[in-house]
Amino acid sequence: MPRAGWLGLLVVALAVAPLALPPFFLQLLTEIAIVGLFATAFNLLMGFGGMVSFGHAAYFALGAYAPALLVKRAGLPMLLALPAAPLAAAAGALLFGFFIVRLSHTYFAMLSLAFAQIVFTVIFKWKALTGGDDGLLDVWPPAALKSPAAYYYFTLAVVGLSLLALRLIVDSPFGYALRSVRENPRRARFIGIDVRRHQLVAFVISGAFSGVAGGLFAFYNGSVFPDFAYFTKSFEPLVVALLGGVQSFYGPLAGAFGFKILEWLVSRQWPVYWPLFLGSIVIVVIVVLPYGFVGLAGGRPWRTRPAAKA
Repeated sequence: MPRAGWLGLLVVALAVAPLALPPFFLQLLTEIAIVGLFATAFNLLMGFGGMVSFGHAAYFALGAYAPALLVKRAGLPMLLALPAAPLAAAAGALLFGFFIVRLSHTYFAMLSLAFAQIVFTVIFKWKALTGGDDGLLDVWPPAALKSPAAYYYFTLAVVGLSLLALRLIVDSPFGYALRSVRENPRRARFIGIDVRRHQLVAFVISGAFSGVAGGLFAFYNGSVFPDFAYFTKSFEPLVVALLGGVQSFYGPLAGAFGFKILEWLVSRQWPVYWPLFLGSIVIVVIVVLPYGFVGLAGGRPWRTRPAAKA
């Protein structure tokens, strides 16, 4: 079956899911969609831009706290507050990215982590505004979106539009220029591509859509906490993208589905040992399935490895 056919079947299945699934599984699918968007936004940097960020939780947290503060402190309704999520995250990504993209490889990753820890510290210490370690509680969607089915459809709509926008960006001339920067920055610079500008724009776009995921998660969770900006949260999209396959646009979505289903299954029986199982699965996928879950669907042999760069 062609890809369009599979996509159509998936859309139909997601649309009728509330008719067949209990509320718990609708909430699980909602969380999978949010994590999938977060990982896809992150993969714009890693998979298509060749930049590994260890601090992307900062933009997820900014996207969560911005609308939550508008709802709690300013009394705005959710639908008016939610657009602040990508705006706040994009502003933070622009400010931090201006310095981060001046470095590369390990230094890029570590500086991104350092800025994320600054965001975490500000959120944790500024108790008068953010609530500190108590967080912001009772951040719920309006009555029309409070049921699991209603918020599920709302999340699908926002995530679907965001993924469409990201896909158009990846397939645009900017996306192809970003790939060339990933493959060989020096050659890209020689043919007239402003490498640093493209990296900064990609960083801001990735941060903005990470903020959308954070805003959706804030109202899904009903509360926000400083842990949203902690460094362990930054490794979630990294692990999800690796599980699904960083070479494919749809890899992070497949990784999010596998990640959350595995977490649900394992944590039911062995909640304490869930990190052990996760680490083992990631090792197996990296060693045995270098193209991730989508490599199996794409018919790539499991022994095939990505071509090594010279």
